[in-house]
Amino acid sequence: MTDERVSIVNAISNPKHKINKKMVNRSDQIEAKPKVFHTNLNHFDASTDKKCFGKMNGDKVPGGDVPVIKFSGDRDEKLDENCDSDVISKYIGHYGWWQFFWTFLLVLCQCPSTFQIYAFVFQGYRHPFHCARPEGLESINITIWRQITKPCEANDLKSILSASEQTLDTSEDFHSFYCDAYEFEGDENVISEWNLVCDEENLVYVVEMCFLAGAAIGSICSGWVSDRFGRRHTLMVLILMQAIFGILVAFSTSLTMFMVLRIILGFASMGVTMVSFVLVVELVSGKWRTIIGVLDILPVAVSYILIAGIAYAVPQWRQLQLVITVPWISFLFAWYYLPESPRWLLENGKIEELIKVINIAAKWNKIELPPGYEKTLHKPEETLTVSFAKLFKANYCRTTILMIVIWYALILIYFGLTLHLAHLGGDIYINTIIAGLLEAVSILLCIFVVLKLGLKINLVIYMLVAGAGCLAVNFLPDGNYFGVITFAMIVKCSIGATNALIPTFTAIQYPTTMRTLSVGIGNFAAGIALITVPYLWLLENVQKDLPMTLMGLFGIIGAGALMLMKDKELNLTNDEKNVKGINVKGTTGTQTISNGCIDA
Repeated sequence: MTDERVSIVNAISNPKHKINKKMVNRSDQIEAKPKVFHTNLNHFDASTDKKCFGKMNGDKVPGGDVPVIKFSGDRDEKLDENCDSDVISKYIGHYGWWQFFWTFLLVLCQCPSTFQIYAFVFQGYRHPFHCARPEGLESINITIWRQITKPCEANDLKSILSASEQTLDTSEDFHSFYCDAYEFEGDENVISEWNLVCDEENLVYVVEMCFLAGAAIGSICSGWVSDRFGRRHTLMVLILMQAIFGILVAFSTSLTMFMVLRIILGFASMGVTMVSFVLVVELVSGKWRTIIGVLDILPVAVSYILIAGIAYAVPQWRQLQLVITVPWISFLFAWYYLPESPRWLLENGKIEELIKVINIAAKWNKIELPPGYEKTLHKPEETLTVSFAKLFKANYCRTTILMIVIWYALILIYFGLTLHLAHLGGDIYINTIIAGLLEAVSILLCIFVVLKLGLKINLVIYMLVAGAGCLAVNFLPDGNYFGVITFAMIVKCSIGATNALIPTFTAIQYPTTMRTLSVGIGNFAAGIALITVPYLWLLENVQKDLPMTLMGLFGIIGAGALMLMKDKELNLTNDEKNVKGINVKGTTGTQTISNGCIDA
């Protein structure tokens, strides 16, 4: 692209730039071998930030006229129906009955994954416990026994016998003893089955870390796998894995077996979440990508409410595991009918399958396909590799580092609070239901607020509120559970909205060719945060206020990083100029530059 054409684009896309009429009049003289490049000024729409580099005379653009060359975090305030258009949306529409049916089913994939992630909150709940009465002391009143024994310390036998007015029915002479068995109040769970108390208490955090470590790996690897083998088959294999290992977890015979199975279950569950999200947003286009992308998080909040009710009705941990796993096997019946992402099919040259998908979608959406449209569908001829290293080059290094900080802070607060509501006091079931309701409302409201104010300002406010709320909890007097829960719910509401918006915000900070890679690096930071979340609450043993203090500080740091983010413009590199039909591939995604137009 010549400097004159760049100036035209900047002038029209940014009202602050003045249009040089001489340059516009000369647009038909700009040459691009082997054909003449004609700048189509009617294709620009500065009010919606829609732009295209133009197209070759008489050519059908394989990727469509994708009008995206600039991404500005807060300037893209209004979503336009035709933004992010491509050849697929030209034939099946942005959002119709076909997209509605499949996106509705696919967003439900968030439910079983959320169940598996959150189940351990109830399966590993710490019920009150005490020493089991040793042989010869079974006759001591249980109430007195609880009062005079210490489950995690040495107990003086003479004091116990004196307090209980009992005699020891044994010839052995000993003065103290440690508990070698425990009795738990409430229903059996993971802690009571394997006695994860006292010296073994820290193993609870290791068990939780196992699942989250698997989830971290799944969040990073699932994107690459789905790019290589397709969204449809990857998603269904992950759902199958989730069902198989979810059932096996319920039949664990040892703590080691339980932890290993939970690692695999975490991998599958997070993979289902990530791949279903990708498929959902690739079935739609235009403004619906942002709307559906945010609404895809809504079932997560609803799932918190559902699993609280299920766990209350089914308190035994093995039965609970089966109840939250078995029903979702029904998803596998959709394997044959589930469509592959049409955009993935186009980028990978699977034209015959793509035509079938387009025909079905157009029929559902009552769109009449033009004769011979199949000829406009073909695989791009060349590939240009984009690696993670490019994210850390001069142009993007600052943005990438800031995004890593933002993602880490977000996930640390979100899961640090979500998975540890029991640490805040009160009834765990009621707390979970309230948190789910508030998060659902915040997700719905944030869509309308973002359309009015823009992404960046909203995210800054949400992170500041979350950080301040965490810090405020530490200033409440001991025993003020109402105040603690109130602030915790405010934090949950704010951080839930942030969690729904951050993938979109991350993507618009980079050129189209680097969008998927940028979200991938965000997932990497999120994975590190997931692994550290269980150990965050271990700091409570050092100082009670330390976990909430750290989450509050990271909230403030995350807000500061968001404020430092700058608006970005997409500038083609020398390798990307004057390229026809180049397929740009990264390690976790592909996009296309077709006759000067960049496909989403």
